[in-house]
Amino acid sequence: MDYKGYTEWLKCFGLEGANELLEKITPSIRVNEIKITVQEFLNFSGLRLGRAFFDNAFFVFDEGIKLGNTIEYFLGYIHTQSLSSMLPPIVLWPKQHERIYDVCAAPGSKTTQIAAMMKNTGVVYSNDVKIERISALVSNINRLGVLNAVVIQRNGAKLFRPDYFDKVLVDVPCSNLGSSPYAYIKWHPRISLKLAALQKQILLSSFDSLKPGGVLVYSTCTYTKEENEEVVAYLLEKRENAKLVSIDIPYDIPHESGLSEYGNEFRKVWRIYPWHLQSEGFFIAKVVKQ
Repeated sequence: MDYKGYTEWLKCFGLEGANELLEKITPSIRVNEIKITVQEFLNFSGLRLGRAFFDNAFFVFDEGIKLGNTIEYFLGYIHTQSLSSMLPPIVLWPKQHERIYDVCAAPGSKTTQIAAMMKNTGVVYSNDVKIERISALVSNINRLGVLNAVVIQRNGAKLFRPDYFDKVLVDVPCSNLGSSPYAYIKWHPRISLKLAALQKQILLSSFDSLKPGGVLVYSTCTYTKEENEEVVAYLLEKRENAKLVSIDIPYDIPHESGLSEYGNEFRKVWRIYPWHLQSEGFFIAKVVKQ
């Protein structure tokens, strides 16, 4: 799609153009509290970090070096991760000793964040369908000292274990329009329709694997309604015991509500655009199994 076509398409979200989506994404890191406390890291590291953002362990970073070449990265003290990407695990809010299913886990940013939040207790079933992606997942799990993850390879669109998990994170493959200001060049609405069919099946099977009373978080890094509100609406239609709930976390995160055409209930979901956090665009919805 060309720039003009993309700009016209954005108007369906009430956005006048793409310029505000082309802002620079500020790089950020997460201090890996499995291996080191934030204060110990600050005493150890010589990296010039910007301010912490909505949590003392999350820092913006604007230094012109490759973090993957630093001793801090090699030792597993830090992980590069966008601020927006850090939010779905926070919305899920895993607790110690719980049983968590990360359905589309590679390369492992959210799995390792979940493990840190659980203080390496309980178990995180960390899944991906592609073997080439699992190698990166295992590498990050090992580097960051995660001990409570079980890595599996399976199709997330097929039911794993019914009524088994306390919480499920469903960060599905998507059209990635929020992850790069130029992703629209390779995008067409047909791509979103094709992806949405897969996303719906993954979400249904993931919800069915959740215990009654359990929590599911659905997220994407794209803007299309076909991959976001429409997928969640499909779940609510197919599963009467699925309830969309408000996102309640102990941080004041700027965001927009879901698209009004899906009803007032979708005011509970979050649309995060690049100008909110100077980070990726994201969609986040929280569902409980009644």
